[in-house]
Amino acid sequence: MRRQFLITDKAGTDFGILTYAADTRVWHIEINPERTWDDTPLSLALHIKQGIYSLNERQSLEWVRDRIVPPNRQNINQLLGALGITEYDELVLIQHTKGVSTNDNLFLVELDR
Repeated sequence: MRRQFLITDKAGTDFGILTYAADTRVWHIEINPERTWDDTPLSLALHIKQGIYSLNERQSLEWVRDRIVPPNRQNINQLLGALGITEYDELVLIQHTKGVSTNDNLFLVELDR
């Protein structure tokens, strides 16, 4: 099963698509090729500056992990319990937070399955 999320902001700008392949547990980001370095938040703009619009598995996972609580956070089990899960799951966490981060104004909108 694949899950896809639009990476957007309050203005509805399309910055790209985040995809999660549940069978392999692999994340992948495709940055919208119409975006430029100066109209994109830094978390994605650094890749654009290098000419990278398709992030590899490692880069995509880093981006996701920057937007969720880290697995080694104090009281992580209490946080997971509050979400009704027993183990750390990036997909559940990113769905819960909608990918909101204090570092930029981006968030995720889950696309139809």
